[in-house]
Amino acid sequence: MLHDDPVGGHFGVHRTLSRVSSRFYWAGYKENIEQWCKRCEICNSRKGPQKRARGAMKQYLVGAPLERVALDILGPLPITTSGNKFILVLTDYFSRWAEAYPIPNQEAETISKIFVDEFICRFGVPRQVHTDQGRQFESKLFTGICKRFNIDKTRTSPLHPQSDGMVERLNRTIEDILSKFIGKDQKDWDTHLSVAMMAYRTSVHESTGFSPSMLMFGREIELPIDLIYGPHPQTENITDGSNEYLEKLQSNILRVHNLARDKMIASSDRQKRQYDHKINARKYSVGDAVWVFNPTKTKGKSPKLQCQWTGPFLIIEAYTDLIYKVKSSPNSRDRVLHHDRLKPFIGNFNNWLQKSKDDLDEGDSKDPAVEPEIEKAKYY
Repeated sequence: MLHDDPVGGHFGVHRTLSRVSSRFYWAGYKENIEQWCKRCEICNSRKGPQKRARGAMKQYLVGAPLERVALDILGPLPITTSGNKFILVLTDYFSRWAEAYPIPNQEAETISKIFVDEFICRFGVPRQVHTDQGRQFESKLFTGICKRFNIDKTRTSPLHPQSDGMVERLNRTIEDILSKFIGKDQKDWDTHLSVAMMAYRTSVHESTGFSPSMLMFGREIELPIDLIYGPHPQTENITDGSNEYLEKLQSNILRVHNLARDKMIASSDRQKRQYDHKINARKYSVGDAVWVFNPTKTKGKSPKLQCQWTGPFLIIEAYTDLIYKVKSSPNSRDRVLHHDRLKPFIGNFNNWLQKSKDDLDEGDSKDPAVEPEIEKAKYY
């Protein structure tokens, strides 16, 4: 009554202890009250851990252009006079070369057509494509294209933008550039997009030490200013034949790629050290019960009064120390989540996963000739 009832307020351990100790006493009451408060499902559904879970940063290094390409959709933006509302952004992880296409919608057919006609046909087939879990990227059409071109498709965990920080930073850069040139009604952003991308591609990237154009093509792109003040220094003495130029170009590409790899490794290591300095990781095992952080806002309800933790969920598969597959019941859908969206569930729960295992073990110990139809029903 001093915790769970409305007059109890579901306060924490300190306040509940104060109320109880002024009225009652029994041996071990402090430990009992502490456990009671920790196991309270109403409190746990509302309150997060004192120190939010934070797993170690996972490094993903690439060594050449088009080894890994990210796709993302920026928007919605104000509808332009041409009817465009979104931007499809494709980024090469190694060179940081980016393409941005204004699109009227984010349907799978629109995304797939641009990916094939505008990107693959111009730059070639990437080895791996990384996307979020948007329905257009998970559609049969887009995944079928990836299979057809033998592209390995990966995806981020939901509600965890840190897993693709490069894309998020690029989106902010595009927004920042466009905001400085568009009109007051913001309906002409698609007319400035190509020039904005040229500005990005010709600027030196901090993590590589080179511009995206240099790493992608082995040379800098000529800018309008070069027409006024003369050609870029790299093109001043180009008088060699095609074979000599090709040899110099290949040598230059090899040199800048090696330098960029070293720079990217050093930059990635530095970022990992800074990020991992504040990690608060916990390793979960199959069968563990957890709460899942769910900040989704319900229409018609105040987000300030919503409970942001749902559960219990059971961990049914651990892909890595950071990515887990969870399920709330035997008939619910699987959810693949990042470590940082989980916290341990303390209390009693229905361990249906263990019961399923026990049933399977019991079935294996039986003579299959005795109850063939029952055995068949269990496995199929």
